[in-house]
Amino acid sequence: MGRILSIIITLLIPSIILSQNNTIIGKVLDSNLQPLANSSIYWINSTTGTSTDLNGDFTISIENIIDTRLIISFIGFKSDTVNFNTNKRSVIAQLKPSNNLQNIEIKENAAGTYIDKEKAIKVEVITKTELTKAACCDLAGCFETQLSVQPKVTNVITNSKELSVLGLSGVYNQILIDGIPNVSGLNYTYCISSIPGSIIQNIHVSQGLASILQGPESITGQLNVELKNKSEIEKIFINLYYNSFNMKQVDIDYNFNIGKWSSILSLHSTQPATNVDDNNDSFLDIAKVTKYSLYNKWIYGNTNKGLYTQTIIRFLDEFRVGGQIDFDAKRDKASDLIYGQVIDFYQPELINKTSYRIDSLHAIVLSSSISYHNQNSFFGVTHYKSDQLNIYLNANHQWKWKQHQIISGADFKVLDRNEIINFTDNLYDDDGLINKTYSGQIKNENIVGIYTENNFSWNNGNTQLLTGLRLDRHNKYGVMFTPRTLLKHNFNENTILRASIGTGWRTVNLFSENPNILGTNKDIFINHDLKPEKALNYGFNLQKSIYSEDFEIQLMLDVYKTQFLNQIYPDFYTNSFEIFVNNFEGTSTSNSIQGEIGIELFNVLGIKIGYNYLDIFRIENDEKIRMPFHSKHHFLNTISYRPLKRKWFIDINSHWIGKKKLLNTSSYPTEHQRPDMSDPYFIINGQFTYEILNTDIYLGCENILNFTQDDPIISADNPFGRYFDTCNIWGPTKGREFYLGLRKSF
Repeated sequence: MGRILSIIITLLIPSIILSQNNTIIGKVLDSNLQPLANSSIYWINSTTGTSTDLNGDFTISIENIIDTRLIISFIGFKSDTVNFNTNKRSVIAQLKPSNNLQNIEIKENAAGTYIDKEKAIKVEVITKTELTKAACCDLAGCFETQLSVQPKVTNVITNSKELSVLGLSGVYNQILIDGIPNVSGLNYTYCISSIPGSIIQNIHVSQGLASILQGPESITGQLNVELKNKSEIEKIFINLYYNSFNMKQVDIDYNFNIGKWSSILSLHSTQPATNVDDNNDSFLDIAKVTKYSLYNKWIYGNTNKGLYTQTIIRFLDEFRVGGQIDFDAKRDKASDLIYGQVIDFYQPELINKTSYRIDSLHAIVLSSSISYHNQNSFFGVTHYKSDQLNIYLNANHQWKWKQHQIISGADFKVLDRNEIINFTDNLYDDDGLINKTYSGQIKNENIVGIYTENNFSWNNGNTQLLTGLRLDRHNKYGVMFTPRTLLKHNFNENTILRASIGTGWRTVNLFSENPNILGTNKDIFINHDLKPEKALNYGFNLQKSIYSEDFEIQLMLDVYKTQFLNQIYPDFYTNSFEIFVNNFEGTSTSNSIQGEIGIELFNVLGIKIGYNYLDIFRIENDEKIRMPFHSKHHFLNTISYRPLKRKWFIDINSHWIGKKKLLNTSSYPTEHQRPDMSDPYFIINGQFTYEILNTDIYLGCENILNFTQDDPIISADNPFGRYFDTCNIWGPTKGREFYLGLRKSF
């Protein structure tokens, strides 16, 4: 795979010599001539925009700009519109305080997150500023300062993760890449570790129901990962990272133009940590990951006039090794003498979005993606080999009619996957043969869908009703109907209520979405008539903003309920030595209540306090059964201090996570039994950043209190016995981690 990556790079890099630049510079000040950091600057009727640095300075491209009105805004100040003369090359804007904030974007400048006030769907935007508050080595590491999304480990041996929304498994929220739903099956398992944090521009988080335009799978939420466009203020960007476990990362971006095309080329490499076994259980605390990836985005035109097209090329080559500390992937793969897990895969991907603006009322949008995933894996003596092809096509017409915005279209999805599972040796212990009878699955899925969505505004734009309907025909399960309704009402410019109700459905991908079950020595019994998972989701969000000259306060309350009509969850309880996978059409419910208070003082200090309550359960035999690995109580506190006249800033976040129900181990021998409930624990992370000469030097520590779960792997001393279990993970297994990094722009 290294050869393939080299060929791709060789083909793409020569184009960088044809770059050109056409920018202007400016500065934004308040009435006292003090700089306004993180002011928003953009060309009207375009997607070209930027923000000011800590000195109030900005640079913005004028390339391909037709309407030369420049909008400059900052919370608490009157927006300014500059009709820019393209013969000029600089501008100074002085904003005046304002009490009328109705038309100003609500943004937490210190925190780097904001809620889009204009949308009926509650969308929390995590900006690039927020992503610099932690190392953010990959997508999974981008949520340390958030409560709405929680990274959870799906396989402790190889450190694979998922992103949980509303407390439920990450499979129930839909992940988009630049608005394209191409993450499913094998792509899902390693998606959040395959996207380097350095190429992420923004993350759009929707809790509860989202739009039906991208499909019916967003049952609990939607994460749209917006990848970097070509930068207007830097030609080369370098990010270097090193931690106390000797893991290393390097990222290099190159920004250039070729004619009317703009492009960014990004290369990434991760090199593995050294052997770490702080709990002395003979298993690595940190999987060894070797990763190479390429990202290249091309953009032509303007979304607001005529033809616009965007193409993304991604390629990933990854090799993960976990297991006993002396395990050698080349020598011991599939051995029954020393336990190890090996994940070896490569994944090329192509994404395109093309639109044509017919006039101010009509536009046509075409979206497509194709990705291939080839994986060869070993989980002890279990050999899992799989390949998958994902294809997605979408065409829609966008029409503005009076107070309506109507989008209608059709899409087509293909997921073609072949799984082969073999056992390289039989396992025996004192009780005899350990049977493994399950096998891989073949999935040939194609879905044709039609949809329409209407966003109706009235009451001077203060009330919006978003209604969406989908009709999908699955080649195996027939026709599925997905209705959704979302309502937004502005009581005034600073108080907003949103409510939503609707359904969603998805088909299960058992082994790729639950890789931990391959690592056990349990037999797995699978119902051969697994139906699509279906759920009803409804809830509301209340947002209140308070502003003055010296402070801003954001109050947020989210209440959502998810009721499954059918759910598929591996059953570890019926028998301690077997896993059952069946349809569950009884009562399965998730209740989520989340409250947040965000405070910004004097544009330098940001504080956020949040609390999340989860009640996730099933009713079986008239008994309420709490689902495992979900904490009912989760507290978050973040503090960001960024003095305007200094070159340094500090970011700290802390999490308190309550007790979780664990797996039933009562039938195990005494030495292998675990408590029914976990302990509550604190996690505290912090980072110090210093800016000098277009360089950020950042020093941080994760898990400052050095908390780890005791004996996370059951029967670690006998990994080929029937009691060996890696599924009972409820807390951190990696101790205190220091890191040092550098971000440099040229």
